[in-house]
Amino acid sequence: MNTLATYFHNLNPVIFDIPGTPLAVRWYGLAYVAGFILGYLVLQQLAKKKLYCVEPDKLGDFITWVCILGVLLGGRLGEFFFYWLPEKGLTGLAEDPFWVVRVWEGGMASHGGIIGVLLVAMWYAHKNKLSIAAVTDGLAIVCTIGLFFGRVANFINGELYGRACEETHTLACKFPQELFELPVEKQIQARVAIDHALGTPIENVVACGADGQYIESYADAILRLCRENPAVCDAISPFLTPRYPSQLFEAVGEGLIIFIILMTVRLTCKNAPAGLFCALFCFLYATARITSECYKEPDANVWYGITQGQFLSFGVVALGIIFLILTIKNQKKSKKIEIS
Repeated sequence: MNTLATYFHNLNPVIFDIPGTPLAVRWYGLAYVAGFILGYLVLQQLAKKKLYCVEPDKLGDFITWVCILGVLLGGRLGEFFFYWLPEKGLTGLAEDPFWVVRVWEGGMASHGGIIGVLLVAMWYAHKNKLSIAAVTDGLAIVCTIGLFFGRVANFINGELYGRACEETHTLACKFPQELFELPVEKQIQARVAIDHALGTPIENVVACGADGQYIESYADAILRLCRENPAVCDAISPFLTPRYPSQLFEAVGEGLIIFIILMTVRLTCKNAPAGLFCALFCFLYATARITSECYKEPDANVWYGITQGQFLSFGVVALGIIFLILTIKNQKKSKKIEIS
């Protein structure tokens, strides 16, 4: 069988460790920082061109609230309520009550982020006597930047990978994280293969501290060895399934393409009614997410072939309909003003 098309994922999620501390700079965190900065810069340019209702000198504080309360808190709580809690239950919460605050480990739900950003926009619009639809329009455009970088970071982390595909498929990838989801018998066989490839039991190469205690888990040791030792990759590869890189499909579909469409419409339709970009974003995002979920391994419940991500996207469609109604009302209102 031709395996040249299969890429073995061995990217390092850590950019560099901070000496003397257990902390590290990760691509996942950098993705959020890049999304916030670029989103701020795009909104600033739109505000200067009078294409966004928030004044340029007030954007800094506004984006800060959006980042902290909308994206980070909303995304994390969305992950908690939509995915983590249904899977782990109250027992899991009792065993690990601080999981929700360990955001550096990953785990952010885009649907939760959308809800969080919407709530922050509603609060800010009410506080500053602005149109809710106008405030959220700009956020709808730039949130696609964060979605793009976030999905790329998911790929670098090797998480939320795709469904099985043919090993000869041009885009086929093998993700070593799948090893820890295999049946116990397969994991034992894989461990024997790893020991054989290393020429020594893996316990002998797990990182230890000065006191001789292990400072990395068995799983982390295997992932590290995959990045450092090609022989370990070859040993694990037969146990892994070729999969679609669905994270990259989502990055392009949910992020890049929607950003290009919304920015094009924003720059060409300067008198577009408030709410138009929110409606467009909701319809385009839901379409992209429902489509990409067909290539993504379900990470939660599936009902009659519908994944949880697809199910939640129907709610985004409903939100889009609400914004479309607001758009039509705002359009009629502006025409009355022009006539008078």
